[in-house]
This record gives sequence, C-alpha cells and structure tokens, in this order.
Amino acid sequence: MQMFKLLVISTSIISFSILAGDRVKLGVSAEVEIEGFFSPSLSSYTIQKVKPNSPAENAGLVLGQKIISIEDCKIPGCPVGEAKKLMRKEKGAIINLLLENPDGSEIPVKVTLNAW
Repeated sequence: MQMFKLLVISTSIISFSILAGDRVKLGVSAEVEIEGFFSPSLSSYTIQKVKPNSPAENAGLVLGQKIISIEDCKIPGCPVGEAKKLMRKEKGAIINLLLENPDGSEIPVKVTLNAW
C-alpha cells in the first residue's frame, strides 16, 4: 500500500509538470491526483499556491480552490493528455476554467495567458 501511495504522489508531480505547458504557464502550484497508468485521467487538481503577477493571480485564482473543469473537460475524468493539450496555449489565449471554492460554490473563470 505504501508503494502505491508513493507511485501516486510521484505520478502526480510528473503530471503537474506535464500540465504546466511549454511556453506559457498558468502560475499555480497544485496538488494533482491522477487515476490510471496507461491512460491516466485527472481525479483532482487543488491549487496550493498562486504566483504573484501570474495569469492565475490576475484572473483571481486563490489557494484551496479546485479546478473542476478545463475548457469543459470535467475533473475528475479529464484525460491527462487532453488537459495538457487544453492548457498548452500561446500568449494571449484564454483558458476557461470552472473552479470550486472551499465552501463548495462554483465559479467560472477566464484566464488570459501571458509571458511572465
């Protein structure tokens, strides 16, 4: 069981790196959980830190919120490859997110990506 937890944590760290994108980053650190090995999907994406002056901060993302949808790809269930594709956009592009606040309320957010 301990080895399984280690694998999940390691995979989560790798998955977050994959989701960070190549050129433009969202500007958050997150606890990311995935399910599956050969065809992994996101099961949870909880914001742990928002970087100052980042696209995420400018859009109003805060610690403790969960991303529950990326461009209508629902979490849990969004395939990691699809999430990566949706988050990998060029400067000036807009990513539509649906966030869940710690109190359970949901809020749609548009994040405009920029180089920072």
